[in-house]
Amino acid sequence: MRENPFNGFSTSVDVDGQFFPINPSFRVGISIELEILKEKNPDVVGLLNLFYPSGIPSNISAAFDAMLWFFRGEESKEATQEQAKKEGGRVYDFEIDSEAILASFLSAYGIDLSKDDLHWWAFRRLLFNLPSETLFMQRIRYRTADISKMSKEEKKHYKKMRALYAIKDDRRREVQTVEERDAALIEKVRKRYQEAQKHVEKGSN
Repeated sequence: MRENPFNGFSTSVDVDGQFFPINPSFRVGISIELEILKEKNPDVVGLLNLFYPSGIPSNISAAFDAMLWFFRGEESKEATQEQAKKEGGRVYDFEIDSEAILASFLSAYGIDLSKDDLHWWAFRRLLFNLPSETLFMQRIRYRTADISKMSKEEKKHYKKMRALYAIKDDRRREVQTVEERDAALIEKVRKRYQEAQKHVEKGSN
């Protein structure tokens, strides 16, 4: 029997066959992403403490993997064509786009993200399905649209808006879907976690 997609979202994760309660808030998910995006030394322990409010499981490595599984999200729907394609770099940034996201959720869903709480998976679904006329999706459109066939005036306008909404620290140029982007972020922080573990092991010898 197929799983009902309207069942409640997870509020615990399986670590070595035991379920541990988690903080499923979208604010935690955003904190994980912002920390992962740091160029150096993400605070993995701080994230684990935030994610496991009742205490971090003893198997730190498995607890870490469970947190990353949760961050990646339940097998979410493919992003729309506008969200999935881009000419280079990240499509959005929670810090740069925070005001646009707040305004878009309020106008589209009547949800005030400064006061209301959402499960991380619910937040992602709503974020990636915002109406095209919302401020956030307008930014996505400017960053991702194929301008090669546009008129001279349209190209000029889009280039101006891209510069206005540019994600300044963006160094990535390959085309990626949201799912590929998440996987890349997870692999990035996993490597750093493994490096930190090796450093700890060397220090204890």
